[in-house]
This record gives sequence, structure tokens and C-alpha cells, in this order.
Amino acid sequence: MNVNITNRKDHKVSDAVRDRINDWLANSAERYETITSAQVTIEKSDERSAIVEASIHVAGNDVFAKAEAANLYAAMDALEDKIDRQLDKIHQKHVNKKGVQKPEEMDIDGDAVPA
Repeated sequence: MNVNITNRKDHKVSDAVRDRINDWLANSAERYETITSAQVTIEKSDERSAIVEASIHVAGNDVFAKAEAANLYAAMDALEDKIDRQLDKIHQKHVNKKGVQKPEEMDIDGDAVPA
């Protein structure tokens, strides 16, 4: 997966922020298995707020989200939630296609329940 993290006003992104973004993207890539590249842009608009944007390329789609919060970590949390919801929606569309057999439901004992 190709990951590009940039900061608009400052030229350097701290290692802690870079590690957190890479961990989140690695976790999302494990769950959804379709992320090919990501572009994350960080901007501190003033002393009191931060804006984080992400554009992620998923097999056949592009996902974009933008979040603003009082501090950088709150903005990253909001961005992660937005992107993960979009990735889950794309994933569910691929999993629940018409003609694909649905998994059997199990009862408490682990026995298959007829549909």
C-alpha cells in the first residue's frame, strides 16, 4: 500500500502522528483488503483547530473525507470514523451481491439452522 502523509503549513509531520496514521491504515487494509493507496493531508488552521483530509483509493473507488476538530488527534479520530464507515459500505456492497450464497445461521449449540 502506498501512503503519502503531508502537512500543508509545516514541512514536517511528527513520527507519532505518522505512526498513528500508518497503524490505522494497516488495520483498515486488513479488515477491507482492498486499499491500494492513501493520501493524508494535515493542516493546522490556527492555534485552536486542525483539519485532516484523506483520499483513499480502493479497488474501483476513491474515498474522501475531511474532519476538523479542536486538536489534531480529535480530528484524526473523526476522520478515521468517516473513512471506516465509507469502507464498510463499499465492503458490504461487494459481500452482499445478488446471487452470492448467504452464510448459514447458527443456533446456540453451533448447529446450522435451516433458512
